[in-house]
Amino acid sequence: MAPPHQFQSHGSEALRRRLSSVVSAKRPNVAGFASLTVSIAGTVVNNSTSFEVAISVHDSVYNTDFTSALVPYNATEPDAQSEAIEKHVISMIRKFSTEHLCKFLGAGVTLSLLKEVRAILIRQLRR
Repeated sequence: MAPPHQFQSHGSEALRRRLSSVVSAKRPNVAGFASLTVSIAGTVVNNSTSFEVAISVHDSVYNTDFTSALVPYNATEPDAQSEAIEKHVISMIRKFSTEHLCKFLGAGVTLSLLKEVRAILIRQLRR
């Protein structure tokens, strides 16, 4: 089990300034967002008391950034656990996307995470 780790990279201030200067009333205003992919892994740790979630963001060649966190885990409440893990993953992906002005083209999910959180793929596709 790795210690919790937060995303370290920061969004480009120059890109934010450039995009804010081209805002117009005409729609659509399409910006040049970076296209990235995300890999998501998760497994039960600490004698089944925690669920470790790791998220890695990468472009087509290089790993851009990663984060990992421990979510409290209780095997007797699978629906509540599934929802808590799902909310954590979605919030971290949205946070990264907003801060870095990027969009995600795809996501890879490990089987161990998929067994715990079956709805994660459906939730990602709905948004």
